[in-house]
Amino acid sequence: MRLSKVSIKNYRSITEALDVRIEPLQALVGENNSGKSNILRAIRCFLSAGAGGVEVGDFKNSAENVLIECEFSALTPVEKKRLRPYLFGERVLVRKELRIVTDERSQKVTVKPEYHGYQAEPKETRYSIKKIEGTATRPNWKKAAEDAGLAESALTADGKITKKSFTDALEKYLSENDVEYDEPTLGETQALGIPQNLLSALPRFYLLPAITDYSSEIDRRSSSTVFRQLMADLSERLLETDPRYKEIEEALQKVRALLNPQPGEGATPRLEALGNVETELRDLARRLMPSVNGISLAVEIDPPKDMFSKGIAIKIDDGVLTDVLDKGHGMQRTLVFALLQMLMKAGKHEGTEGNASPILLAIEEPELYIHPHCQRLIYGVLKQFAGLQADDTFSEMDQVIYTTHSPAFVDIAGYERIGVVRKADVTTGTVIKQCAPGVLGDPAERKAFKLLTSFDLRHNEVFFAREAILTEGPEDAIGLIATARKLGRIKELPEEIGLSIVVTDGKGEIPKFQKVLNAFGLSYGVLLELDGKAEDHKQNAPVLEHLNGNRVAKMPGTIEDLLGLKKHFDDVRHAKEFFSNPNNIPVGMEEVTTALLPPV
Repeated sequence: MRLSKVSIKNYRSITEALDVRIEPLQALVGENNSGKSNILRAIRCFLSAGAGGVEVGDFKNSAENVLIECEFSALTPVEKKRLRPYLFGERVLVRKELRIVTDERSQKVTVKPEYHGYQAEPKETRYSIKKIEGTATRPNWKKAAEDAGLAESALTADGKITKKSFTDALEKYLSENDVEYDEPTLGETQALGIPQNLLSALPRFYLLPAITDYSSEIDRRSSSTVFRQLMADLSERLLETDPRYKEIEEALQKVRALLNPQPGEGATPRLEALGNVETELRDLARRLMPSVNGISLAVEIDPPKDMFSKGIAIKIDDGVLTDVLDKGHGMQRTLVFALLQMLMKAGKHEGTEGNASPILLAIEEPELYIHPHCQRLIYGVLKQFAGLQADDTFSEMDQVIYTTHSPAFVDIAGYERIGVVRKADVTTGTVIKQCAPGVLGDPAERKAFKLLTSFDLRHNEVFFAREAILTEGPEDAIGLIATARKLGRIKELPEEIGLSIVVTDGKGEIPKFQKVLNAFGLSYGVLLELDGKAEDHKQNAPVLEHLNGNRVAKMPGTIEDLLGLKKHFDDVRHAKEFFSNPNNIPVGMEEVTTALLPPV
C-alpha cells in the first residue's frame, strides 16, 4: 500500500483544496515560505492519532473545517482481501476532518478530529449487518446466521447466536471469501465505523524536520524523534533474530520480579530491602497522615525495544572518540541516513504476505549540513529506500517525500516525481504544479532525455528558478550572461534575479525541455538560432510549436553571425575571452538578451 494522493484544505497556508499526487519518491521544491512543509505536516496529521499536532492557529479560516483526504493505492493481494469493504475500485480513500470546538462550561477551545471513509456493503442482504438491520426493527440473529450459512460458526459458548457472534463470524467469512459489493460511499458519521485493522494497515509516518540544532534528534532524552523511532524499528528486526534474544527477556523478567511483588505461588521473591523501604515509608507517612494504610513501590522496566531506542549512547571515532552529540550537525545527520540504510538491509517490512505497515519517510531539506559532494550519495539512499529501479519502476512499498532547495536531490528526467510549490499571495495560498509521466510519451525520447541529463546537475536548477532561458550551447549562455551584466540587469550571475540559463546541448533537445517546462507552467525564453534556414524547417519548427506563449529571440543565422565573427567560437574559453570585453557586445546582442530576460 502506498499513499498516492493527498488533498488538503484550510490548513495553514493552504486555502482552497490542494491536490498533491504522491509518487513513491516525491520531491517538493519551491521558495521559502511557499508551503512545502505544510504539505508534510498535513500528511503527518492524517497518519497520527487525535488532532495530529494541529492547533487552532493552523486553521486558515476558523469558521471552516480542516480537510485532509488521502488516497492509497498499489495494494498487495493480502491488503486487498483484508480491506475489501473499503476499496474504491483499487484504492482506499479516507478523509480526516478537524474542527474547532468550544466547551460550553469551561469555554476551552480545542481541535476535534473525525475520520470518514468510503465503505461498501455486500450486495446480498444476508452478508450485510447494515442491510439486515434496515429490513427489521429487531432482527432475528439466529435466522440471519442461518440465511448466511453461518449458523454453526456464529454459535456462542452457551449455544446462542447474538448480534456480536454473528458479526464476528460474518467478518471472518467476508475476509476469507470473495463476495460482490455495492459501490462504496463516503460516510457522514464519525469514522464510519472504520475498524482498527484499516487504520493499522496505513503507512507508518516519520518526519525528519529541518531543524537548526540537529542534536535534538539524537539526544537520548528525546524519545519520540525519528532517530529514536528508527532505532526502535531496528531493535525489533535485529535483536529478535538473535537466538540469544530470549536471554534478554528472561533477564528482564527476573529483574522485574526482584524489584516488584509477583502474584502466585512459586514466583521469584522480591528483594526484601524494597519491602522494608515500603514499610518504613508507610510508618513515617502515617505519623503525618494517619489515614495512610500502606505504600507500594513499582519499578518500571522498559521492554528491549524501548531500551534500545531511549537508552543507547552513541559514540563515534573520527580521530577522537566522543559522544555523537559532541560532533557536528553534518555527522549527526549522516548517522540518521546510515541508520536508514541499515533499516533497508534489515528488511523494512515483512513483504506482501506480512502484516507490517509500509514506511512513509518525510524529510525536510535532506541537504542540510551535508557536504555538496555527499548530497548525491544521500539522494541515492533515498532512492534506494523507495526502491527506485533503473527502469523508473519501484520495487518497494515504502515511500520518501521530501522538500529540497538543492539540484542534487532532483532529476529533471524524473519530472513526474517533482512538485513545484508556489505561493503568490496570502489570499491565494499555496498551490502546486505537477505533471504526469506521459509528457515525454515516446520511450525513445524519454530515454534520450534521461541520458542527456545524467552527467551533471545543471539542468536540475531550472526547478528552483522563477524564470529560465533555453540555449543550444554554453557559448550562448556566456554571451547572455555577459550582455546582462553590460545592461546592468545582473552583477555577476543570473541567479541574482531568479533566472536559470539552461544549456540543452543542441537545438534538437530544446523541445524536450519545453515540454517539461510547459507541463509545470514555468516561464521561459528560448534563444533560437535559425542557422540560415526557414522557421518551418524541421529543426526550427518544433521549437516554435512548443513555445506555449513564452518568449523567443530568433537569430537569422548564428550567434557568431550576430557578433560579426567569421567563424564559430573555438571553445568555451574563446567565448569567455571574447565576451569579457563589453565593447565586443553589439546592440543586436543587447536586443536579443533584453527580449529573453524576464520583464522588469
